[in-house]
Amino acid sequence: MLNFLRKIRKSYLLNNKAKSYLLYALGEIILVMAGILLALYVNNLNEASKQNRQLRNIFETVRADLVTDTLGATEIVSFYDSINKYSRKVINKEYNASTIDNCVWCRSLLTVYKPYTIQDKGYNMLKNFGKIDAEEQDSLQITILQFYKSMTDIIDQSNEFVKSETLSNLEYFANQPWFIDWMQGRFTNEMKTYFGNSEAFKNRVAKNYILATQNHANFINTHKRGAREIIKSIDSRLKFND
Repeated sequence: MLNFLRKIRKSYLLNNKAKSYLLYALGEIILVMAGILLALYVNNLNEASKQNRQLRNIFETVRADLVTDTLGATEIVSFYDSINKYSRKVINKEYNASTIDNCVWCRSLLTVYKPYTIQDKGYNMLKNFGKIDAEEQDSLQITILQFYKSMTDIIDQSNEFVKSETLSNLEYFANQPWFIDWMQGRFTNEMKTYFGNSEAFKNRVAKNYILATQNHANFINTHKRGAREIIKSIDSRLKFND
């Protein structure tokens, strides 16, 4: 092809056909430019296809993370539902020194907690994904990033607060004369009086219930509901692209 074009160009020069040569040169430039533009177009298509595959894989990873989160959330919320159930009984004075034996949970309401850990492998992949220009990010990508950013901060703060409250309560227990018995699982009459009749214990349970465990369970439930909605959106996107 190149040899053919060179022969035409040489023919125009030898025959002093300047106008024809200029037209030929212009056509050759246009042909070269068209070839470059076509190559760029094909390259852009290949790059877009590559990015779409990467984004699909990231969405699948995010989905797997969210499924794990919802399972973990169900377990932890069930745990806090039990704590909150017996906390309300204590607050409502349904137990006294004679009946507190019936509430095994009551002895540890203030000293147990479960942190909720959000799986963030897919989120970190999405943050580092090549399409960092906001104009190129689709709505699902933006929704996921915003969801993780807001909920991660809330859950982390809640985890830290519940942990702090639990350690504070444990330190308070450590200063009680019955602490060793409590640690070793014995339930003395002195402990029954404290857990069954003490207003100080009821007040601590109320504080822990309102500020810690109830809010913590609510935050986890909020994350769980949001995660399920995003799972539906990802499923819809992946199905649409199949």
